[in-house]
Amino acid sequence: MKILVVNVGSTSLKFRLFDMQDEGVIAVGKIERVGSERSPVSYEIGDDCHKEEEIECSSHRTAIEYVLKILTNPTTGILRSLQDLDAVGFKPVHAKNIADSVFITDQVIKAMEAYTTITPAHNPPYIEAFRIFQQILPNKPLVGVFEAAFHTTIPNYARTYGIPYEWTEKHAIRRYGFHGASHRYVSWKAPQSLGHPNSNPRIISCHLGGSASICAIKDGCSIETSMGFSPQAGLSHATRNGDLDPFILLYLMEMENLSINQLRTALSKRGGLKGISGLSGDVRDLEEAALNGNYRASLALDVFVHEIKKYIGAYTAVLEGLDVLVFTGGIGENGIKIREKVCQGLECFGVQIDLQKNQIQGQEALISTEDSSVAILVILANEELVIARETKRLITESSQV
Repeated sequence: MKILVVNVGSTSLKFRLFDMQDEGVIAVGKIERVGSERSPVSYEIGDDCHKEEEIECSSHRTAIEYVLKILTNPTTGILRSLQDLDAVGFKPVHAKNIADSVFITDQVIKAMEAYTTITPAHNPPYIEAFRIFQQILPNKPLVGVFEAAFHTTIPNYARTYGIPYEWTEKHAIRRYGFHGASHRYVSWKAPQSLGHPNSNPRIISCHLGGSASICAIKDGCSIETSMGFSPQAGLSHATRNGDLDPFILLYLMEMENLSINQLRTALSKRGGLKGISGLSGDVRDLEEAALNGNYRASLALDVFVHEIKKYIGAYTAVLEGLDVLVFTGGIGENGIKIREKVCQGLECFGVQIDLQKNQIQGQEALISTEDSSVAILVILANEELVIARETKRLITESSQV
C-alpha cells in the first residue's frame, strides 16, 4: 500500500510517500513560497534522486499538480501512474464536532468551514487542497487525521470550560487539543527509545516550535493538553498569544475601539514571543538578541520557559508522578538552552538533565543523568508516519465492513 501524506501550509506544501509494507519513506519533498513567481522546490526519490529547483507556483493547485508530476515522472518518478497511489493522508487542524481520523467528504469540509474563524491560518489552505485532490483523484480515498484525534481520551472534567453549558452544547465548545499526531508519535516512540516498548510510562510531551503545546500521556493516551478550543491557548507561540484572561480582550476592544477582525489579527500575528519581544517569534533570533542585552527578547524567552515549567508541574500532578519528559518539535529538538532552562529547578520532580548529553541538535538522545528518576528524551517529530498509519487503518477497516 502506497500512501501520500501531504502537509498544507498557507504558503507551502510538504509531502512524504510511504510504502506501508515496511513503512519506508520512498519520496519526500517540499515546495515553499506558494503563490510566488519563484518558489523553491526540493525533493528526494529513493536513494539516487535528489533535486533542488525553482518553479513559478502561483497557487496550491499548481503545487499539488507539480508534486504528482514529480512522483509519476517516467524517468525519476516512483509511481508508474497515479493509479499506484492507494490514498492521500492529511493533518487538518480543526472542525466542528470532529476530533477523529475520517474520510474527507463535503460534510467534513463544511464542518471545517464552521471553524475557519478559529483557525484562519490553517483551515482555508486545507479546504482548498481537499477540493483540488477531489478533482484530480476522484476515486482515491482522502483521509484527514485531525489534530484533536489523539486527545479524545481526555476526561470530560478536563475538557469542559466554565461557561454556560448551553453554549458548550450548541457550539461544541470544549478543549479539543492539537498537535495530536506529534504527541501520539511520542507515546509510541518514548517506550521504544527506553528499551521497554510494551510499557506504559507516564509521559509529558513538550512539542515546542513556532506553535507549541504540552501533553500529559498515561497508558498511551492523552489525558490533558495545553491547547484548548483553538490552537491559540496554552503556551505563548511564535506569534500567537497563548493563555489569556478573556476580560483583557473585552477591555481592549472597548479602550482601543478594536473590531473582532482587528483583535483576531493582533492575537494571531502580533502576539506571543513576537509580541513580547517586539522583534521576532523565532527563538534563535531572541537568543541572539538576548545575548546582546535586549531586555524584551530576554523577557520573551523567560516567559516561554516559565510557562513550559508551569505546565510540566501541573501535569506531573495530573499524572500522579512522572516517568518520562520528552522534547520534540523544532525548538524541542534543537533548543539546547531552552531544554536546559526548562529542566533547571525541576529536580524536585526527579528531573535531572545531563548538560553534556544535552549538547545535541536534530538527533534523538537520552539527555538525563544516570541517577535521574525521570528519563529526559529528545525525540524527532514524525507526524507523517502517524498520518500514514491512521490512513492505512481507516482504509483497512472500511474494506472489512
